Amino acid sequence: MTATAPPTLVEAPPDIATMRETAHRVLGPDSTPDAVPPAGEELDTLTAALRGHIELLAPEVERAAGLLPENAPTGSSARACASEAGGQLRAPELAFAPLSGSVMYARRLARVLVALCDHYEIVSAGVEETPVQRAFVRLADHCVRCPTCRAMNDQGANAGLPCEEEERLYEEYRQARRAIRQGQQ
Repeated sequence: MTATAPPTLVEAPPDIATMRETAHRVLGPDSTPDAVPPAGEELDTLTAALRGHIELLAPEVERAAGLLPENAPTGSSARACASEAGGQLRAPELAFAPLSGSVMYARRLARVLVALCDHYEIVSAGVEETPVQRAFVRLADHCVRCPTCRAMNDQGANAGLPCEEEERLYEEYRQARRAIRQGQQ
């Protein structure tokens, strides 16, 4: 990972573990078929907590991203995520189907919060480019420049010719994504 000096935070950093736990309480039921999602007052409380966490974390993500170089991919994606989070806060809960609409809204907020937590951990550590981003850029650069990858058939569509370098770079990209999912950043 390419990194700059970690930003200095004057205030105490956000409690990312608590935020992730709140999101998991809403998203967790998806992982087991017989679990029931939260409902009623519990769901209202969790939704309010998710909104509060997002309202707290989105500006922190933007602030930390602003300390990175302007062209840092992690900073750009973190700013985009913070902007999306603001949009989700402004989006009204679905008025139809009160229970399912509220659960869907809470889950949407929980997914946004998890993404914000991920971005915060990356940009607050000063990481300018993740291994996944680096691998993707190498793959894309190769595919744009390689005559085999760019070959066209008679109809003007990509010919899909095999390219060993493209396959190797794609496998590197897949491994980088797999390492993230397994927590081996």
